[in-house]
Amino acid sequence: METKGYYASVGFFVLLLSGIGLFIALWLSVGFETQNYQRYLIYFQESVSGLSVSAPVKYNGVDVGFVKKIGIDPEDPNRVKLSVDIAQGTPITTDTRAMLNMQGVTGISYIELRGGNRSSQPLTVGRGQKYPVIASSPSLLFRMDAAIDRLSQNVENITGSIGQVFNTKNGELLQNTLVNINGVSKNLKNNSDELNRIVKNADVLFVNLSSASHQIPSLIDNTQDALKNFKQLSQRLDDAADSVQLTLKQSNVMLQSINNQLLPSFMSTLDNIDGLTVRLDDFTQQLSDNPSMLIRGKAPAALGPGETRTSTQNRG
Repeated sequence: METKGYYASVGFFVLLLSGIGLFIALWLSVGFETQNYQRYLIYFQESVSGLSVSAPVKYNGVDVGFVKKIGIDPEDPNRVKLSVDIAQGTPITTDTRAMLNMQGVTGISYIELRGGNRSSQPLTVGRGQKYPVIASSPSLLFRMDAAIDRLSQNVENITGSIGQVFNTKNGELLQNTLVNINGVSKNLKNNSDELNRIVKNADVLFVNLSSASHQIPSLIDNTQDALKNFKQLSQRLDDAADSVQLTLKQSNVMLQSINNQLLPSFMSTLDNIDGLTVRLDDFTQQLSDNPSMLIRGKAPAALGPGETRTSTQNRG
């Protein structure tokens, strides 16, 4: 009986120590402080390789939660759907962005949250959603991979363009161009004396230009004087033009007065002269036909049929 009691005491003591050790381990690892979390959803358009459940979620480098669930979005197989629990009180706003990041050189991934201004509105549940959705941004590796793809495509395009430039036809043209350049070089070498003479002439020309440049100020002064004289002449011409215009206006007024006053009287006189001329022509013709009318006077007109002298006189 004593042996059995001994073993029971030892077993109880071992269990007690084990419980105490487990309690201390839990206390050292997670402590006993309770934390309330809020569920959020994140959708990524890239691979989340290296990310696992319980991976940390950090806000500007500070741990604020952990990944709860990882899966494929049933509505879009190209997207990865993440469920994350973030501590309440974390400033998750409408402009907060989630990014997949790598921790050191170990390759372990975690979620990095960035952005958010004081004036931004808190992120809430949208219509038809169960949890708020945090918008995602491409990770650094994804952007590098896309940049490398674009660079490779550009290099391929450049290689194709270079191949088109150096095809058979363009190669012949390039060879002909090199031959022509070689010919030009030989001609320059053979005409080096002529080139030296041209260079010397250019030096002389520059010297003459330099000496002529000293005369430019006096030439400018003469030009300014000529411009002043021309301006004075223009002013005189303007004055003369104004005087001529005034004279023309006065002449126009005088002609208008002549036209209104003298011309009607002159026209009336011409009409009277014309009538007098007609009567003189008639008298001259009658005198030519009957010269005796100067002594006898003008003969009476001949009687018409049935007329008598008395009736003619009465009518007259």
